[in-house]
Amino acid sequence: MSIESRRTPYDDEYETCLETRAKLLIYPGELHPDEITRRLGLVPTEANVAGKVRVNRLGREHVVKISGWFLSSEGHVESKELRRHLDWLLALLRPARAALLELQSMRGVTMGIDCVWTSRSGHGGPTLWPEQMHEMAALGLECSFDVYFFGDDQQ
Repeated sequence: MSIESRRTPYDDEYETCLETRAKLLIYPGELHPDEITRRLGLVPTEANVAGKVRVNRLGREHVVKISGWFLSSEGHVESKELRRHLDWLLALLRPARAALLELQSMRGVTMGIDCVWTSRSGHGGPTLWPEQMHEMAALGLECSFDVYFFGDDQQ
């Protein structure tokens, strides 16, 4: 299949995008997040352990209610093209496919990819190619979007 047939080629400067990122979210149920790290052979960009005290960006302490293991493209991919962020994430996950599928079969474990896309000017939006959709399907991962549209006066 020719990439030239695509209506929307990659555009790292994506003029209508202010910011974007993709993140794998794993909520491991009764497993400790370190067990997710061990099974996947990947180091998370963030992990939370239920019962631990965390300090938020405002300096306030709170007790973590639900354990989580997260791998984010933020700070790793310098592009306003969501597909680049997904490609980065999926390339890391590809070798861990068997472990991801095994984790998905475990009671209490949930996971998916969360994408954030913020419009620069109140219009536009991200595009996915069949390649990203196929790869997410092969990894058994759902994909959700947080899309924000702001006008010029709201930035």
